[in-house]
Amino acid sequence: MRRNTDLSLLNSAIPPHNRLPEYHELLSRSFNFDIHKSLMLEKKLTAVRAMAQLTKSGITVYDMQKRTHIYTSGSFYQLYGYFKEHPGEVCNDVFDKKIHPDDLKELNRNGYAAMQFLMSLPAGERKQYKMVTEYRIRTNENKYVSVTEQHQILESDASGNIWLSLGILDISPNQSERKHVPFQIINFNTGEMICLEPKNQPVHPLLTAREKEVLQMIGDGKLSKEISDMLKISYHTVNTHRQRILEKLKANNSIEALEGARRLGLI
Repeated sequence: MRRNTDLSLLNSAIPPHNRLPEYHELLSRSFNFDIHKSLMLEKKLTAVRAMAQLTKSGITVYDMQKRTHIYTSGSFYQLYGYFKEHPGEVCNDVFDKKIHPDDLKELNRNGYAAMQFLMSLPAGERKQYKMVTEYRIRTNENKYVSVTEQHQILESDASGNIWLSLGILDISPNQSERKHVPFQIINFNTGEMICLEPKNQPVHPLLTAREKEVLQMIGDGKLSKEISDMLKISYHTVNTHRQRILEKLKANNSIEALEGARRLGLI
């Protein structure tokens, strides 16, 4: 499902900086399909298209394997301020760029938390839950309007991995100012609400001022020796900073660290 409008969000055709490094890792799993994949897909899309004809809500289907929206209704486009529909698959970036930057960061973190929760459940129980979230979209008048989106699992692969997710988008009845992105998981059968939002703790690994400085220089193309000379610290100290940055951002290399830090607003 999307980081912004699904739980994969996770965006493949999506610019890699649009996902937290650990979120990308969670989504990079092998899918297992049987010979009926095409028939199953068409059956689901036929039902979703019929549903879209009966509602003014925006409807989208997200393919976790392709990491693209494989179906998007006209109402979904219109709610995002687009008046020309795209008949084919659409990457997340088309919609992400209309979301308030602060909300997009939280949506990514929330999507990751929701995916972790769902994947911790037995495969047979995952369809019992939906994710409900609220965020701001920039209108064509350059103002922000709050929308509510629900996400639920539409189909899984033969191994129980989440394959297709359904997103339902509406204008939120609550247009008041808020300081965070509301988000919860709801059990369809019991009505139980599960809050996964972190409380009283940092929402991302903190980098020290020096680590941010080093990372920014790495992003500017500086080598460790150059950073050492510019900051008047030892070559060994620079490499120690680099290693700690990778550990804190759960990155495998400097490129992933830069992408994760930019996504979290650290640099």
